Amino acid sequence: MGAVVAVASQKGGPGKTTTTVNLASALAINGFHALVVDLEPQAQAGVALGVVPQPQRSVGFALYAQLNGMTPDVPEMIFDRSELLKSFETTGSLSLFGSVQSTMVDAERKIAGMDFSTTGILRRILEPIRRTPTIILIDTPPSVSALSAVALAAADFVVAVCEPLYATVQGAAVIKGLTAATSERTLGECEPRFLGTVINKANAPSRRTSEDDQVEQRLADYGLDPFQTQIRRDSRISQAYEIGRPVCIEQPNIAASVAYTELAIELFDRVKQAV
Repeated sequence: MGAVVAVASQKGGPGKTTTTVNLASALAINGFHALVVDLEPQAQAGVALGVVPQPQRSVGFALYAQLNGMTPDVPEMIFDRSELLKSFETTGSLSLFGSVQSTMVDAERKIAGMDFSTTGILRRILEPIRRTPTIILIDTPPSVSALSAVALAAADFVVAVCEPLYATVQGAAVIKGLTAATSERTLGECEPRFLGTVINKANAPSRRTSEDDQVEQRLADYGLDPFQTQIRRDSRISQAYEIGRPVCIEQPNIAASVAYTELAIELFDRVKQAV
């Protein structure tokens, strides 16, 4: 059964979506079956993977249908993006369960107006398809909200994304705390585990400051388990994002893509050790 990993940040800006889609792409290139689930109303994971949103094939539509007593046909709602891998010799696959703002907003409003029993709804929706992907990566909303609670509840593991800035360390700590509180919130139905923190937009060694070193130390001291692999700032990451091709696919040999691959391997190793 595939592992479900929520990629989270307390606020927007650290590069959560680019981290999610590039981890999925790196895993797919290396033979894994990777599915991205976009729980953001802004639908940026779809943009990053070159998908045109379709309301009736969106996560929000599935959530709303389930909340109204219907059973969404999730396999038919997933976009296969494996064509992006055609230049690679891989047996892996890359797919997207996308988002549309209108349907996600409708679903969020309904979830927010209901009791805690709805928190595990995405986990229940994903359950029938978990045997197919090797790994499912959830791009979560960058906030503390009903949707972010749903994302954490759907996950087996949670990864926080932060920048090498003091303020984002606190954000990672909040994500870890919310992860720990999920079991109680769902009466034991959902028990995600915090897997660690990715430092994104890291500075090159020649540009490191004392803040970089202190952020790494604080993450370790606070039990936020920073990943050894960091993703450095690189404008080519956002340039690839804008054309709907993750940088791991568009420019697989540059340093950023190599780092994403190393991070993906490190992530999967942590998942295996935790299972």
